[in-house]
Amino acid sequence: MEKPRIDPVQVSCEVRNRLYRKAVLAGSDLPLDEIASYRSDEDALIWVDLLAPSVGDIVALSPLIGGAVALHPLAVEGAITGHQRPRLVRFRDHSMLRTRAVRFDAKAGRLSATDISIFILDRALITIRSDDRFAIDPILEGWDDNPDLAGFGVGFLLHTVLDEIVDGYFIALDALDEEIQGLEDELLVSDSAQSAGRSRNAVQLQSFTLRKAVVQLSRSVLPMNEAFSALLRQGAHVLDAEMTPYYQDIYDHALRATERIDGLRDTIESILATHLAMQGNSLNEIMKKLTAWAAIIAIPTGVTGYFGQNIPFPGFGQTEGFWLSAVLLVGLASGLWLSFKRRDWL
Repeated sequence: MEKPRIDPVQVSCEVRNRLYRKAVLAGSDLPLDEIASYRSDEDALIWVDLLAPSVGDIVALSPLIGGAVALHPLAVEGAITGHQRPRLVRFRDHSMLRTRAVRFDAKAGRLSATDISIFILDRALITIRSDDRFAIDPILEGWDDNPDLAGFGVGFLLHTVLDEIVDGYFIALDALDEEIQGLEDELLVSDSAQSAGRSRNAVQLQSFTLRKAVVQLSRSVLPMNEAFSALLRQGAHVLDAEMTPYYQDIYDHALRATERIDGLRDTIESILATHLAMQGNSLNEIMKKLTAWAAIIAIPTGVTGYFGQNIPFPGFGQTEGFWLSAVLLVGLASGLWLSFKRRDWL
C-alpha cells in the first residue's frame, strides 16, 4: 500500500516509539515522519512516548492521529499540567487517562511521583511522562514477552503500561511497610534507643513523615480504581472482550493496594497512639519521683521554717562562708540538671 505524503513531524523533547503491523513488531524508535505515514494503514498499531513535552510538541503529533481526529484542547492542556487527580476522560473519538507512577525513597523518607498522561486512540497510544524516573524499558520488555497479545491493538499496549504502574504501587507499599515495621521495633526498644542518644520525639517525627507518604500514595492509588472501573464499562474505546480479564486483574491489584494503604494508615495511627501512651506513662513515673523527693525535702524545710532555726554553720559571718554556700548552690543545682538530662526529663 502506498503511504501518503505528509508534512515533517518535529518535536523538541525526547521521543520513543514502536510500530506494529498485523500484530507483528515492524520497527522501534523510527523517525516520526515514517511513523506518521502509517496513520491510514488499518493494519498498523502505533505507540509514541514523549518525555516532558511542550504544548507545541503535542500539537506536532497531529499527523500521528489522523485527519478526522483532533485532540481536545482540554486534554492537551491537562497532559502538560502536573499534579492533577488521576482519572479517565472520554472525548468523542479518543480518551485521555491521567495517572501517576510512584516510588518511595527510604533514605529521604518521602514519596515521589511521575505524572503520566495517556492518549488512547483506535490505533495509536501516546504516553507523556513528566520526568524519566518512570522507566520505559520494563514496558517494552512486557510487550516483547507477550507478542501473542499484540493482535488486541491499543488495549494490549495500554494494559502493559498500567500493569507496570500498578506494580510500582506495590513496590512503594512494600518499602513503606518495611519502614513502618522498623518503626514498631524501634518503639518497643525505645529505652535502648534513648540511651544511645536518640531523641524521644524522633519516633513521633518519623511517624508523621510516614503517614504523609501513605496519604500521598492514597491520592495516587484510590482514584485509579475509578479509572479502571471506567475502562471496564461497556463501550470503552479500546477494550476488547478478550482483554477484559487482563484489565480486571489490574483492577483487582489496585483494590488490594487500596486495602493495604488502609492497613498501613491504621498501623501508623496505632504507633502514634502507643507512643503517646508510653510518653504519658513515662511522665507519670517522673512526676511520682519528683513528688516523692519534694515530700521528703518538705518535711525538714517545714520544721526548720516553723521554728525559725538559723544556726551558725562553718564560715558563719565570714567571706569564706559566702563562697562555700555559693559553691553548694551551684554544685547541687548542676548535679540535679545533669541527673534530669541523663534521664531525658529536660
